[in-house]
Amino acid sequence: MNIHTVQISGAGNTFSLVFENQSTKQIVDRRQFVREVCAQTKTDGFIFLNWLDQNQNSLTWDFYNNDGSDAEMCGNATRCVGYYMKNILQLSNVFYDLKTVAGAIRIEIKSEKSFEVCMTAIEKFEHAKYFWCDTGVPHIVIEIDDFDHYAKLKNDCRDLRFHADFLPRGTNVTLVYFLEEKNRMKAVSYERGVEDFTQACGTGAMAAAFYNLEKNKITETFIEMPGGILKMNLESLKHPTMSGEAHQIGEYIYGAKN
Repeated sequence: MNIHTVQISGAGNTFSLVFENQSTKQIVDRRQFVREVCAQTKTDGFIFLNWLDQNQNSLTWDFYNNDGSDAEMCGNATRCVGYYMKNILQLSNVFYDLKTVAGAIRIEIKSEKSFEVCMTAIEKFEHAKYFWCDTGVPHIVIEIDDFDHYAKLKNDCRDLRFHADFLPRGTNVTLVYFLEEKNRMKAVSYERGVEDFTQACGTGAMAAAFYNLEKNKITETFIEMPGGILKMNLESLKHPTMSGEAHQIGEYIYGAKN
């Protein structure tokens, strides 16, 4: 039997998705399977979806980074889930509740390509040097002066990702740059599990918007990431929302026994 996956992009952050079936149950080592699939397709993560109840409004996922590691949550991936339910399964639901390790996420279907996600509550941590918070996963936010050359900071971000202060979970590192309008920022995230900068990161965009809220008291911020623009609304820190698009970029079939 074969496994049919769909590759979807949320602002350039890419994921392979499949709904649980008899074929996925034949995978012996899921982490190895994910590593091989993501390496072949240059994908940031892999999602196995399943219903949480019989009403077909509540979902759960088995989510992996492309190195086979687990992650508590991923904002862009949740929009990709919305795309999958709307355009691949062609269901008519207006919203879905997705159970993640970080908590329940509500995905609202705005159109065939546009989705609003009510994310988990934001928590700020105390640290002597860095702005550190949890927006579903931990992020350090660092303001930089030269966004065009953020790649030069890759080694510094890697060092912080594994720094003893942030163990055992480790942390993502999000670099931010303010544009002329205070409600617009550029941002890029160095992500755990991917171990590199990604085209977009929903939790990183939320961390950037939270930094803007703390610094400038701005509740709605447009975050420009390399892969696209996300709108973040932090009127409620318990129920912050992220809005953006998702698009299908491929389909693949793999043998189930890995």
